[in-house]
Amino acid sequence: MNELGVFIDTSGFVAVRNEDDVNFNNAKRVMNSLLRSEYGAIYTSDYVFDEATTLALVRTQNKRLSIDIGNYILKSKKIRLIFTTIDDFNMAWKLFLKYKDRQLSFTDCTILSIMTRLNINYIFSYDSHFDGLKTRLF
Repeated sequence: MNELGVFIDTSGFVAVRNEDDVNFNNAKRVMNSLLRSEYGAIYTSDYVFDEATTLALVRTQNKRLSIDIGNYILKSKKIRLIFTTIDDFNMAWKLFLKYKDRQLSFTDCTILSIMTRLNINYIFSYDSHFDGLKTRLF
């Protein structure tokens, strides 16, 4: 897959669906540009789906917000939900070990693995630990 594309991380989904998030207004602007296909196809993963719905619930204690984020991802006609393969998982573990001095979670490493496999260079994330690894949109 060589088309231009962008991967949406957990922080992007939480910011765009939570009006109380400090990045809400910016996230809406970025998401609108993504939905207009300015960066090509939009991707996320099963691990991000899990992390975004769980994080929203834990941080806000608001089950409706958690469900809203899940439905936002699942019902979107533009967001492609990618399932982590065993090869992605194994590569993510190697990356997790390689970048032990960075604050990358295992989920972050699965994102990097999938982005490499699908040749995706852009990531919509408010997490600076992706800097220097992929081009971050925020």
